[in-house]
Amino acid sequence: MSQISRTHLLSSGLFLSLCLIYLTGFYQLTISSVTMTVIVTLILPVLFWPLTKMVDNHQEIKRILLLESGFNLICVLAITQLISEGVTDSLFIFFFTVQASGFIFVQIKKKAFRSLPSSLCLSVAIAIWIFNGNQTEILDDGLLLIFGSVVPWQLKGIYLAWLTQILLSEYRHVLPKLTILLVHIASLTVALMADDFFHARIVTASHLLFLSLCFDLKLRSWGGTDFAISRRVAVMMSKVNIAKLVYIICSLACLSLTAHLLLSSLNYNN
Repeated sequence: MSQISRTHLLSSGLFLSLCLIYLTGFYQLTISSVTMTVIVTLILPVLFWPLTKMVDNHQEIKRILLLESGFNLICVLAITQLISEGVTDSLFIFFFTVQASGFIFVQIKKKAFRSLPSSLCLSVAIAIWIFNGNQTEILDDGLLLIFGSVVPWQLKGIYLAWLTQILLSEYRHVLPKLTILLVHIASLTVALMADDFFHARIVTASHLLFLSLCFDLKLRSWGGTDFAISRRVAVMMSKVNIAKLVYIICSLACLSLTAHLLLSSLNYNN
């Protein structure tokens, strides 16, 4: 391994470690109390909005950020008990419906038809999870258990395969810069370790979206041209056969896990 390759590897590892530490602390701060939830997820983004700037695909980022801010607002209303449990669940169902429909619509608009199977599987898996769930529970001051049930491991696996496909295929134009890939790995890791997977994932992801409007993490020059890059990954994903293989593996993983989740759900209900 050359000195340059070691620099790329070390900088990527350092950046991932810092992201993990930062997002773990951010999420723990968010769920530490109702007050901190309100401040961190709703007030701070508004106060620091003047720091945002025009970045690549900023309109798309703003739309997703607005939607996920709506999720944060629902969480705040739930933990402050300003709305009933029934209304909370209805709002969460509405959010996941809009989010899933939005992803599918955008992929159709972009003609990213190879990503549709995994997105459809993710939507079906979320629907099964909602159907099998109960009422949302407030476990602590700032901690929720959405639909009163832990996200099944099959749904987590589907989400992992779906995100992998999105990052390596639809965002391969960002490569060899790995910053976007690494921050999402950190966010997903925090979510996998949390009691409520989607709460942790969306809270940290929305924060990352806000930061991406303040600091254009996708730029090759961000942090230095040799910071957190991998030419090997870029070369691999530039090959049509490998890109197709990623689509196929992720799609098959989503289909098989969705089928397993559906069968498990049917057996459980019977």
